[in-house]
Amino acid sequence: MTRIEKKWQVKLICLVVAVFLWFVIIGEQNPTSEGSYTVPVAVENLDSRYIASHVPRSVYVRLAGPRNTIINIDPSSIKAYVDLSAVKEGTVEAPIHVEIPGGTELKKQSQNRATVLIDVYAVKEFSVTPHIRGQVNGNAYVGNISVLPQKVTVSGARRLVRQVDNAMVEVGISDKPDGFTAMTPVRLLRADGTVVEGLTVTPWQTSVAVNLEPNAATKEVPVVVHTRGTFHKGLTEKNVIANPKTVTLRGDAAQLQSLDHWDLPAVSVTGITKNKTWKLEMPFVNGVTVTPDTIDVMLLTTKE
Repeated sequence: MTRIEKKWQVKLICLVVAVFLWFVIIGEQNPTSEGSYTVPVAVENLDSRYIASHVPRSVYVRLAGPRNTIINIDPSSIKAYVDLSAVKEGTVEAPIHVEIPGGTELKKQSQNRATVLIDVYAVKEFSVTPHIRGQVNGNAYVGNISVLPQKVTVSGARRLVRQVDNAMVEVGISDKPDGFTAMTPVRLLRADGTVVEGLTVTPWQTSVAVNLEPNAATKEVPVVVHTRGTFHKGLTEKNVIANPKTVTLRGDAAQLQSLDHWDLPAVSVTGITKNKTWKLEMPFVNGVTVTPDTIDVMLLTTKE
């Protein structure tokens, strides 16, 4: 019996050693390894009334696991997302969740949280205004500009949509001997002439057809500044000036004869307490082009 027991002990020891050696060999053949991946961040569970901005485009993650597993990982099997369920308009702090394939361990994540801005989703329609750049050669003038479509739909964050004052297309007419048609992208502008970005414009470009007529007449006239809103205490219309004070009109002689001044688009002065400059791009109106095509309107807060 003692001899039999010793044989079983030896066999058990051999089995343990064999298992240990098997794990050693397997570990040497398929050692622990690491892999790095750039994973796009998705937005989940956001109410359709809202739109999220400032969400990171991607996060960097490092995974550890058996070499064969790491080598065969499809990056698309790694998921990163922010859960925006039950959020409201404003700024929220949201954790960035990362889901990884089985058999791996998350060793590093470049960003764990995101500060996300939640806006109400808004849609608004704007008429498209053509803005002429340059001068027609010779004695021709722009008789007519046709824009198709005449309106575009702007969508996105409500706070940005509210900043849009004008949807404009630029039409370059220099060195154009005849009429022409061109596809022109739409720009969204604030009242001060700066571009509003981060919105979707549908369609994003329009077809612009320009008709040129011969025998242009020119005429220099003063510009008239218009304001809307309520001036701050101590400020008056005298504090608002235009630079330059005159413009040159170009068009049909009979039409120019009735024009003795040029009205600038109205600028809002409500609540302004410091110097401000608006860059007003002159629209094409009734076959008349304006030089220069941009006028600076300045509100000077120096009290008289």
